Amino acid sequence: MANETDLAAEAQDLRTRLLEAEETLRAIRRGEVDALVVEGGRGEQIYTLKGADHSYRIFLEAMHEGAATLTADGVILYCNRRFAEMARVPLEDVIGSSLRRFVRPADLPELAAVLREGLNGTGKRELCFQTGAETMPVYLTASTLPLDDGEEPAICLVMTDLTERKRSERLVADEKLARQEAEAANQAKDHFLATLSHELRTPLTPVLAVLSGLQENPQIPADVRPQLAMMRRNVELEARLIDDMLDLTRIARGKLELRREVADLRQAVDHALQTARADLFDKGLRLSLDLAEDDYSVWADTPRLTQVFWNLFSNAVKFTPPGGAITVRSWREEAATGLQLVVEVEDTGIGIEPDVLSGIFDAFQQGEQAITRRFGGLGLGLAISKAIVELHGGHLTAASDGRDRGAKLTVRLPVGDLRALREAERSSPAREVPAPGPEPEIPPLRILLVEDHADTAEAMADLLREMGHEVTVAGSVAGGLAAAEGHAGRIDLVLSDLGLPDGTGLDLMTELHGRYGVRGIALSGYGMEEDVRKSLEAGFDRHLTKPVNLQALQTAIQDAARG
Repeated sequence: MANETDLAAEAQDLRTRLLEAEETLRAIRRGEVDALVVEGGRGEQIYTLKGADHSYRIFLEAMHEGAATLTADGVILYCNRRFAEMARVPLEDVIGSSLRRFVRPADLPELAAVLREGLNGTGKRELCFQTGAETMPVYLTASTLPLDDGEEPAICLVMTDLTERKRSERLVADEKLARQEAEAANQAKDHFLATLSHELRTPLTPVLAVLSGLQENPQIPADVRPQLAMMRRNVELEARLIDDMLDLTRIARGKLELRREVADLRQAVDHALQTARADLFDKGLRLSLDLAEDDYSVWADTPRLTQVFWNLFSNAVKFTPPGGAITVRSWREEAATGLQLVVEVEDTGIGIEPDVLSGIFDAFQQGEQAITRRFGGLGLGLAISKAIVELHGGHLTAASDGRDRGAKLTVRLPVGDLRALREAERSSPAREVPAPGPEPEIPPLRILLVEDHADTAEAMADLLREMGHEVTVAGSVAGGLAAAEGHAGRIDLVLSDLGLPDGTGLDLMTELHGRYGVRGIALSGYGMEEDVRKSLEAGFDRHLTKPVNLQALQTAIQDAARG
């Protein structure tokens, strides 16, 4: 019975103390308490809450950050509502608690450090507030409160929620990582395409070299020459498809560059027609030209425009049945942006279905799969052509009345201020061109050919010898250096592949150019802009991409020999 009486008395005492504590908290918040007496291991300690402290508490309540007044041991004497919200605990349960209650165990040393530094001036730390299973990253700033003489030291603690900042940092980090991964993927794709290009081009090189040699041989019977020409066209077409894949990559990466000059658009059209003419007549197609007698000058990259028109003419020939017709027209017209040159290629071929027309310039798009199976190709030509035309500031459009109704593709290019551009060309030393005249024939050269692909080395050596040159063949960097040394450096020209078993053609050219001052031409299946730049930096005069066209090779040799 006595025990029940004792328990009832203790319960009543506890209720009384809780009511007193609640009333004290309410009085503190109302600013009616002048001081607090806190009993602890160091005896009774008095903390004043009068005078300026009332304004201080009003200031804390208005803050967006959590704020609290602490004893030196970390007991919370007072806190604002935001602090309690961040602790996820009712306000009355926070005051009188130790701050350690709300800090992740792993961060307790950091908490001790920031309180210690706060007593001596200012302490700052990042750590994690924790309530139950939930955590919150926070930034703590602790500083000593101004005290009257004899008062126990106290700390003002401001706590900033870092959740949003950390989330933003994670997003930025994730975006950076995603960007790095995308760049790595693009680099891997570029490397793959460059390697694929090299591997596809290398077997074509000896084939084209042999065909070029046979075509130049006067002893080849006339009835065989059409077959040789057909074989050569198909090898060059294969090389063109490889170029298209690389061009598409350049376009997608924004790396397709134009080398502009005052160009003759009519010349680009004529060159493209000459390239496609053999196929056109083989199919018995009629060609009609309705080209305006006018000035065709534009500010453009001539080889790239030739590529555009070759693609348009090739498509027209491919998709027009035997006996059909292709018409090429041109005119000038005024547009909102100024004067334009317009070239239109119209055919009487299979036409373009309305549902396909909107995507005709998408890469790998040729319409129905049956068309791809019937006519072949990758469907890259129009996508590349549109990109090239748009890089020039122009437009490429397509129109068709439907299946078997033919197609019409139209190129519009801005003319620009040609008078100013011509004046700029004339005043630029880089544009000065010597007076035309017959170029002297170059004498036979002593050529060092460095190539590790046996068939290519043999075919190229035979072709160069048929051109009248003396050829020494090596298959590696070491072999090339030894061959040059064996000739006491008396080498007129180096033709070298770039990928060699014991190094690169770049290493070889740098060494030979440094030792003997010899000139060189790079022959490589790698043809990206970066590859060309590295070749020129290593000392090569030219960079030719395999398979090498005979005329391009002859021109490069003549240019290098003349210096």
